[in-house]
Amino acid sequence: MIPQCGKLAANSNVAVVGAGVGGLSFAFFLSKLRPDVSITVVEASKRQGGWINSSKIEDKPGHAVVIEKGPRTLRGVAPGTTLIIDVLKSLNQENAVYYIESKSEANRKFLLAPNDKLVQVPNSPRTFYNFMSSPLGKGFGSGLLGEAFRKGPSHKQSDETAHNFISRRFGNEHVSNNIFSALFHGIYAGDIKKISAKRTLGAMVELEQKQGSLVKGMIKKSLSKLGGVSEPQLPGSLREYGILMDRDADGLLELHSRLKKLPMLGLQNGLETFPKALAIALENTPNVRIVSGDASSRFGMSGDGKSEIHLASGAKLTNFHHIRLTNTPGVISKMVQNKNLIHQLQKVHSNTVVLVNFYLADVDLIDSYHSFGYLVPQSNRNEERLLGVIFDSVIERNFKPFVESGEPHAAVRQDGKYTKLTAMLEGHYLNGEGLAGLKDNSFYINSVKRALSRHMAISQEALNRGIWQVTPAKECLPQFFVGYDDWLAQLREQFVENYGSHVSLGGMAFGKGPGVPDVVMDGFEDAAKLA
Repeated sequence: MIPQCGKLAANSNVAVVGAGVGGLSFAFFLSKLRPDVSITVVEASKRQGGWINSSKIEDKPGHAVVIEKGPRTLRGVAPGTTLIIDVLKSLNQENAVYYIESKSEANRKFLLAPNDKLVQVPNSPRTFYNFMSSPLGKGFGSGLLGEAFRKGPSHKQSDETAHNFISRRFGNEHVSNNIFSALFHGIYAGDIKKISAKRTLGAMVELEQKQGSLVKGMIKKSLSKLGGVSEPQLPGSLREYGILMDRDADGLLELHSRLKKLPMLGLQNGLETFPKALAIALENTPNVRIVSGDASSRFGMSGDGKSEIHLASGAKLTNFHHIRLTNTPGVISKMVQNKNLIHQLQKVHSNTVVLVNFYLADVDLIDSYHSFGYLVPQSNRNEERLLGVIFDSVIERNFKPFVESGEPHAAVRQDGKYTKLTAMLEGHYLNGEGLAGLKDNSFYINSVKRALSRHMAISQEALNRGIWQVTPAKECLPQFFVGYDDWLAQLREQFVENYGSHVSLGGMAFGKGPGVPDVVMDGFEDAAKLA
């Protein structure tokens, strides 16, 4: 999110607060577009990558195993993924890219029914019948058949909860409680009954507004595609990227067209390979420096009309023409002095997710449920406050190298059988208690053991033999409350009023979407506006 302003003057100084993927992407693109600009990246921790955290453990001496303590895959259809893969290519990291085929077992997904049974998300007539016959299918058939005949809201409303929107369109609450709430657990770790429909279901909201119905809108869209075969084109953001970064247009279009057909991609040694590659590129770029291990305590305007940043250590960085903030709204609220801005920023709550990683060599404990994993709807009694479980070993064993070349590819997986998974807990379930409600590691490990035993009949003996790690990702996911877009517009106005064009905002809370590709694309677009 950047105010409308002129380009940076020659030899300007820019500060980027936060060395997560949003901050690193912005700094990388700006350094390429404006090599005359001096860039200082300030990071509170001693590592770069933010919430993308590919860690390593040893299950035996000399044998390292990568475990993901954050995002791990990219959506092929997202334009930002094309950006990421092309950047990796430019940094000679193309061999690190792997993909999952649509027909792969790793592209299957499950939901946990209210009766604690795993039910596959339909991908065939048989699985559709099984799904509709399960408790999860309640209200879906009748809701879908009647959707085209249901009118919109009686009065025009700018926003509503995602739960209310889905319940209106399907004529019941079951579809939201049993299906969509699970998706919101997986993406936002949030409560579908409190999250903005406009912000999170924008395409569906637009269909209702334009066509009066989701079904009518999708039918019309499908018919328009049958009208003729149009030449594939790059989205506007990727066209601009190709021009400004001097990338071959045909090659970029070919890459984007191929990626759109792939459900997901991953990277050798974990998704952190990407921010690490950006950090190395920045460290080797003249006019760029990374200051790690010292948090930004506050920022503001100095007497000469430029900006300055005060660090927790007591040091002060000065003479900036522009500051890019990529933290969550809650963190930024502690860095500003204006009371109105503090009040606005503190309206956004960020959920905490507890990640529990499990690894066991030589045995496949989930062979009956090979898939990407499963999500837990809010209709489940869910005593463990589980959001979902990702089957990392299944994903890894189905990865294929994206680039076929004569050069050897390092294996993504180890030889033989093994089980690797990541459980996600808490999220909005913790909101009533805050960070003080976090329990110790043994509590979460035992909770996941109970859940896996109940959901997939995995023995406690086998679970006790594995390696466990617990990572609380504290206040990592900003929650998009009803009216979020209006809030964002007001916040933008207040930042312009207080800082003019000297400050811009990046990261998940201020971008177009929640995923890593969205954040990276926002970083490019805002860097291009300044350059």
